[in-house]
Amino acid sequence: MKNKDEQTGLVGLAIGAAVIGLVAAQRPISCESIVAELVRLGRQKGDGVEDEVYLKAAELVRKGV
Repeated sequence: MKNKDEQTGLVGLAIGAAVIGLVAAQRPISCESIVAELVRLGRQKGDGVEDEVYLKAAELVRKGV
């Protein structure tokens, strides 16, 4: 990442994208469902490797930060 502010912004966007995905799918919103959606979004690249931003976002949601 270029800097801390950029990484923080991307993590926020990732969490927002996960919540929007859950709302669109009419699934309940909880810490567990947000983490699961973040992991799913991180793996969408097709190679099974989770993107660093999604991993960081999932880690923060797990901690409850």
